[in-house]
Amino acid sequence: MMIEIMNNIVIKMNKKYFVEKYGVDFYAKFKTEVGKKLDEIIPEVPDIGDSIFKSSYLMAIFFIAWYKVLEEMKISNEEIRLIIWTATENCLKKIPNLFISVAKKIYLKPMIRKAESHTKKSEENNLPEYDWKIKYEKVDDNCFYLSTYECGIKKLCKKFDVEDMLLIMCRMDYLTSHYLKSGFERTKTLGDGDEVCNNKFFINGECEWSPEKGFPERK
Repeated sequence: MMIEIMNNIVIKMNKKYFVEKYGVDFYAKFKTEVGKKLDEIIPEVPDIGDSIFKSSYLMAIFFIAWYKVLEEMKISNEEIRLIIWTATENCLKKIPNLFISVAKKIYLKPMIRKAESHTKKSEENNLPEYDWKIKYEKVDDNCFYLSTYECGIKKLCKKFDVEDMLLIMCRMDYLTSHYLKSGFERTKTLGDGDEVCNNKFFINGECEWSPEKGFPERK
């Protein structure tokens, strides 16, 4: 399945990171146990069809497996957060500069193309239970709002009892935007207990990724 393929790619791309930081035995055990955990989790994952958020949904599923396995390996929540962010960052860093525009199109264009119809389905309550409910508003050719009122990742985290993982995933919007040379702004998230994720995207722009500063205002 696509989840396993994505997971294997990300783990293999981070082999050097895991081995240098934790050792060969840790890496081997982690890789094996994540595979087993996915075998347990995947049959329980609700389908969201051909959603515009499908890739984010699949990524969250294998990171839930990572989170659970790392917890079982007695890794702290703080360190798990750093592992997930670093692993994602390592993958994004491998995108050659020449291909950033292509990666950006893969990330943003399908979302923009289908956002209006997804907004309509959200208003009509005509979506799978675990899909996102949104409101899309175009500002100009470079900027749009994508307000989120229900989040599939939040629902997955609750279902699999890993709600402490939610904010790890929320903040990764800044990480992704930084490396894809896009702009991103947000002051509210469902994960922080707000009523909405007030996402503002800039197709071309800048986005700071500085987790060491924390996220006191940027949610």
